[in-house]
Amino acid sequence: MNKIRSLWSGGGHAVLGWLQIPAALHAEALARCGYDGLVVDLQHSPTDFATAVAMMTAIEAGGSEPFVRVATNDASDIMKLLDCGAYGVICPMIDTAAQARSFASALHYPPRGTRSFGPRRPLLRYGPDYPRIASETIVALAMIETATALQNLAEILAVDGIDGVFIGPADLALALGAAPQADSTDPRVVAAVRTIRLSAHAHGKRVGIFCAGADFARDKLEEGFDLVSITPDLAMLTHMARTSLEQVRQGARRETPSGGNDNRAGGG
Repeated sequence: MNKIRSLWSGGGHAVLGWLQIPAALHAEALARCGYDGLVVDLQHSPTDFATAVAMMTAIEAGGSEPFVRVATNDASDIMKLLDCGAYGVICPMIDTAAQARSFASALHYPPRGTRSFGPRRPLLRYGPDYPRIASETIVALAMIETATALQNLAEILAVDGIDGVFIGPADLALALGAAPQADSTDPRVVAAVRTIRLSAHAHGKRVGIFCAGADFARDKLEEGFDLVSITPDLAMLTHMARTSLEQVRQGARRETPSGGNDNRAGGG
């Protein structure tokens, strides 16, 4: 079974990492850090399809569940990613129930959906029984990140074939007239996030949210979110680089002795 589904069925929650850097080695290294899953971002990163497949393979080898955030709600792209080892799919900009149904249809084999048969990597993991259990191996989340999606939230949540919704807080904040930031404390964004969480659970669906910081993510889990993502790889890398540089430069700063010249730049 999908590891995220196993956590949920046991009453737990899931913590995902977010990958914007296109490389398999660091994907496997992060997978071995203990994330429940890692999301390969195909919407807002330079990652191409072939690199995404290598990353998903590395993530699975590292012990985490391979997720993707697709670029668009395109059935052929979604089916191809599933065939190559995506076991979680997050679809952006779902504004209507019709769009949610189109997303769901691409995820499931007939008669539940219209997914074409050709599972390459899933057969390696699940064996010949995969077609029967395929739907149970996938976590599907529709992103709620626009004013239109908020208006149509109940209808989206009523769609069969998706596990729930995933909040895109930056776009949601923009739609509500607030600054586009992940861990927003703007009252309008806070109220909308709460509404989405409560509505999802009222419909028997799961709800996740993109988080920039660990403290904010922990707060969301305490509020009852089923899934959070935490600091993306690129943000972690740049933060650590700045921190290390500052520590080195502060340690290297020395005052030149009074009345003297610093001749250390001369030859040895």
